[in-house]
Amino acid sequence: MTAISFPNADVPVYVGAYDPNSGMRLVQVCRTNGTVTGPEPCGSHREFEHLVHTERADVDVADPAQVYWADHPGEWAHGH
Repeated sequence: MTAISFPNADVPVYVGAYDPNSGMRLVQVCRTNGTVTGPEPCGSHREFEHLVHTERADVDVADPAQVYWADHPGEWAHGH
């Protein structure tokens, strides 16, 4: 997996493309202080929600204006 960067600074969450080899997506979150988490692997919606709510409790993970998906929004290998 390679590092990812935000395509749009106004979108605080970036969800990378699904990696079929690992079954994961790399997720980055821009915190309210402007720092960005390192790419964190998430294999399910539950892991994704936990990461986002830990780093940015104000973000609605269902809002496409706040979450950018590199591909297939909302799809995970390991269900929810």
